[in-house]
Amino acid sequence: MQFRRSSISSQGYLWLILLGLLTAAVVAAEQPTGATMPCADWDQRFHQRLTQATAPSALVRILAAHKGLGFATTFTEEKRMTVLRKPLTSFGHLLFIPTHGLYRHLQKPFVQELLITPEAIHQRQASNRTTALALDTLPGAKAFVGAFLALFSGSWDALLTHFEVYFAQDTAPWQLGLKPTNAAMAKMITCLVLEGTQTHLGALWMQESNGDVTYDHFLDARMVPETQWAEYQSQFDWAR
Repeated sequence: MQFRRSSISSQGYLWLILLGLLTAAVVAAEQPTGATMPCADWDQRFHQRLTQATAPSALVRILAAHKGLGFATTFTEEKRMTVLRKPLTSFGHLLFIPTHGLYRHLQKPFVQELLITPEAIHQRQASNRTTALALDTLPGAKAFVGAFLALFSGSWDALLTHFEVYFAQDTAPWQLGLKPTNAAMAKMITCLVLEGTQTHLGALWMQESNGDVTYDHFLDARMVPETQWAEYQSQFDWAR
């Protein structure tokens, strides 16, 4: 497979990545729902920027429970855009395998597959047409992809490479707050907030600098041990 190259700027590619990953498609919900702004009241919810040395034991347990494991879930997604009165909604499956990358299979309102690795982003449409974008010459886009993969890695080093890290456990569910440290990504993403109970991830919020908010609700999140990774091989082979 040949990687696509063009004269589009790194910033332009970042927009393409965000649209492919996080735009919920073209179907609006019948009734608008109240949209939480995940970056609002940040200083009241998150009192201290964390380092590995200052991380509370609850967060250490959460990251340790995910480190070295895969992650699989079905999800519903709602994207509220400032230019639209109603949110956009979609449904699909998400799979993270450390040795392969992040696979996102959108099923409704249309079929689309996306595979994200540290080297490239691959996309396959329902027509079986595939495209690929190499990241070796796009440091801004590569940073965004690395940050997205870090969300599911359970690795302190990966998180601290890409984000300021915050944690609130005095709420139910707990919240892990992340602010991008990469300048190009920070111009587009204000913050991300992961929510969960005990060591389980339940949701991911993302707020863009233009005020748009994306909410992914993980319906049946489960960790995938290495002994089961081979069972998911076919979901990654098409991108070779």
